[in-house]
Amino acid sequence: MSGTIVEMNATFDERPHHRMQSLVQSYKSQLDEKMNEIIGRSAQYMDYRRPESLLTNLTSDVMKAYGDEHLPDGADAGVMNVHGHRATMPKGVVTVGNLFEIYSFDNTVTFLELKGSDLKAMFDAYARIGGAGISSNVKLVAEGGKVKSVTLDGRPINENAIYHVVTLDYLADGNDNMTSFRNAVSSVNTGVTLRDVMIDYVKEQTRQGNEIESVLDGRITVIK
Repeated sequence: MSGTIVEMNATFDERPHHRMQSLVQSYKSQLDEKMNEIIGRSAQYMDYRRPESLLTNLTSDVMKAYGDEHLPDGADAGVMNVHGHRATMPKGVVTVGNLFEIYSFDNTVTFLELKGSDLKAMFDAYARIGGAGISSNVKLVAEGGKVKSVTLDGRPINENAIYHVVTLDYLADGNDNMTSFRNAVSSVNTGVTLRDVMIDYVKEQTRQGNEIESVLDGRITVIK
């Protein structure tokens, strides 16, 4: 076995392969048309960061709403990692391409049945890492890297109860500090990408005459 290093530079543009250029351009034109499709408007610029942010809050709330719609008893929480987002949401026009940039991974929405003790362990991880995406019905206060208080729908977590969590297949596998998810009582991968869920959400808001909005509501507070 042998090999050589070939530097990819502008010299390759001196003698372009016209048939290949034409082939690529034919696909690019179709792709650009699809990616540039306007599907809604955002009322604000949204970024992603810890402990909470407009974009992580939006995504987590939409995920919980998706669980509320598709699970028999609804969802108890939506859980999203910060860097599952790869771009910010612009203020103003929102295109399909914007959603592909933000949710660039093909992560699929996954439903977990999780023991309360494992859900508490998840919040311990949130306290250590300084927060991540969580739905608005959660109120978490962390201090010194530890949970000071946490409630779900205004109530403390029952270690012996079973909770329905909407998350991503990537997190359900225990990645990004979510090791407690590996202990799930059950895990159902919907096969539906988060990107598609978010695209459908934006389209539905547009159909209702609404802009995309999010809020910073203190769902996660980190005390240094």
